Amino acid sequence: MSTKAFNLANKRYVMHYSIFDVIGPVMIGPSSSHTAGAARIGFEMSKTISGKINSAEIILYNSFADTGEGHGTKIALLGGLLGISPENPELKESFSVASENKMAFVFRQLQDNSKHPNSVMFLVQTDYGCFSGFGESLGGGLIKFRAILPEVRSVGVHAKSAAF
Repeated sequence: MSTKAFNLANKRYVMHYSIFDVIGPVMIGPSSSHTAGAARIGFEMSKTISGKINSAEIILYNSFADTGEGHGTKIALLGGLLGISPENPELKESFSVASENKMAFVFRQLQDNSKHPNSVMFLVQTDYGCFSGFGESLGGGLIKFRAILPEVRSVGVHAKSAAF
């Protein structure tokens, strides 16, 4: 195992790498960053939300927006959001799975040089409220993800509190 240490704002952080980080992820391809990383970001988002997903707006930035179509990024992000793991062959059927679950979704593509080249923002509406999250695919299937606490809105449906 290799270790990389760095300082950020006078705090010491240590990142550990295993041989599996070097070899690459177990995944449905074709790209470790645009497919496996994207699916992992969506999967992390799926673990942070409560309730059935009614709709999702998925905003792809920069390289995700430019080359995502050919690399399966949209399929991977949506599949992960549906709770399909990156190595599951069902990932390729994510558009059909979303349709079967009556989940509305839209993809938007934006350029923003202040964001990582492979980044995505999720805006998700569930039975329990609105959730959002932001992720970056760092390469080799590695990701950085942060969920933003739910914003509960009353949209004709009684919003229930989500446990966080």
